[in-house]
Amino acid sequence: MSGTARAGARDEDRGHDGHGDGGHRDGGHRDGGHGDGPREARPPEDRTAEVRAWLRARRGAGRRQRFASRLWTAVVLLAGWYGLFLAGLLAEVRERPFAAHADVSGDVLPAGLAAAAAAVLWATVRDALWRGPVTPPRPDVDWLLALPVRRRAVLLPWWALSAGIWAVAALLLGVAGAALLAATGLGALGPLTAACAGGALCTALLAVASATLVQRSRRAAGAVHRVTPWAVAALLLMGVQAVAAARGERARWLETAELWSGPWGWAAQPVLAAAGGAAPLWPVAALLLVSLTAAVLALAVRHVGDIPAGTLRARARAADGVLAGLLASDPRVVRLATARAREARGRGRTARWAGSLTAPRSPRPLMAWRDTVALLAAPRRTASAVALLLLAAAVVTTAGGGPAATAVAALAVHGAAARLLEPARLDGDDPRRAAWSPRPFEWTVLAHAVAPTAVLTAVSTVVGAGAALLGEGRPALPFLVAAVPVLVAAGLVSAYRPPTPAALLYGSAALAGAGPALALLRHAAGPLTGVTAVTALLGGTQGPTAVRTVACWAVAAAMLAWARRRARALVRL
Repeated sequence: MSGTARAGARDEDRGHDGHGDGGHRDGGHRDGGHGDGPREARPPEDRTAEVRAWLRARRGAGRRQRFASRLWTAVVLLAGWYGLFLAGLLAEVRERPFAAHADVSGDVLPAGLAAAAAAVLWATVRDALWRGPVTPPRPDVDWLLALPVRRRAVLLPWWALSAGIWAVAALLLGVAGAALLAATGLGALGPLTAACAGGALCTALLAVASATLVQRSRRAAGAVHRVTPWAVAALLLMGVQAVAAARGERARWLETAELWSGPWGWAAQPVLAAAGGAAPLWPVAALLLVSLTAAVLALAVRHVGDIPAGTLRARARAADGVLAGLLASDPRVVRLATARAREARGRGRTARWAGSLTAPRSPRPLMAWRDTVALLAAPRRTASAVALLLLAAAVVTTAGGGPAATAVAALAVHGAAARLLEPARLDGDDPRRAAWSPRPFEWTVLAHAVAPTAVLTAVSTVVGAGAALLGEGRPALPFLVAAVPVLVAAGLVSAYRPPTPAALLYGSAALAGAGPALALLRHAAGPLTGVTAVTALLGGTQGPTAVRTVACWAVAAAMLAWARRRARALVRL
């Protein structure tokens, strides 16, 4: 998909679709798009039954046949993969084939189950920021909701479909988990199946119901967005705790706190009790979990019809964009589609302050100034880049200079650079953004390299100086100083990538369906080249010598020239 096509998709999703999201008449009442107003009112002229009957007549038996075909395909796939796996495992349960791992599994179970349940809940709630469990097809949203129909009657079947899919998936995973635990000898299959399936089912339904409330309310969506860094940090710490438990370093007081800290811990306690663990009050936890799930489910079903039409339209467009990106094997299109659905949140105070800064009079430093303002407006990008740079420094300092450690550190540095190169990617998506510049478009590549390189070099200096003061392990500063320019240039090569030729995706049966994989490799050519060059030049026992550092900078210059050629080609399309 070309940069112009990506830009056109962005323009379309800013509201030029003939349906303004604010004050649009949907189903007999006005909807400002915030999702925090009064509940849905019955339309003055209720035609819900008539419209639904007309739709059933028009769709006819074709829709039922398509649904039956998809259901049959799902059953066959599940029976072929999941069914065979489960049947083989159940046949070996009495022999306890995984008994050698029983001690480790028992140690990991409290923290691991709580972390897994919390991750499922958080991932589902985050999904509601761009899609959510109520996402009808775009024709239904654009046409059907504009008619005098009750919105709840239209949306409830789609919500029930999402809840049913999550419930079936949870039951299947719960049964498989119970079989695995029984195969390790931690308990009997019957109690484990009841505990695992019940906990998984309640967690799934609670996740869907919570996501529905987030999809309905802009305030709830804003709260989820604000607490995301803290939630991710907590999930990472829970994962670290599970790994430490697997190594025999358990913190029992912390496990107890997690098991009672919320529904993720409540769902784990019946499983622990069935597996012979310490959970004496598991009936209380199960009662709390069931009560909370029932209450949130009732609230979600009650407010399904209150989801704003503007939100539904944005989510339907985002779902179409994600599908288009997947079919085109273009991760950038997928990311843009999900980001567009989250843009309705509005700008925060930091972004508004950054937008009020006075621009320089001369157009020459304006590109670098704009990139700097973009970093100030999105402090989370800078914070995540610093975190990835710290990870790279830790890998270099503790793991040494082997090829594997160097590759991991290079990937972390590239991730940090990619977090700071969003303005370059936006220019690559739509070259018209740089039409004001008196310089040729390919010179924007060099301008976009200034701010990320300066930020990462400054942070690398501080991190390297801190590591040197500690005096442990290998110095990280020489590696970071040599790797940052190469991987910033690699990110710019990726930012200005050309559209994928259709012949590569669908041109030849001789590729045996490898077109999407080849397209992904084509998109990742810049990062792969940069990481490979850094690993080859800086990996080894000698480390980053002066000659190797200069060689890295030469590679960075070559990759910048590559990015400039790509930018020049984008303008010619």
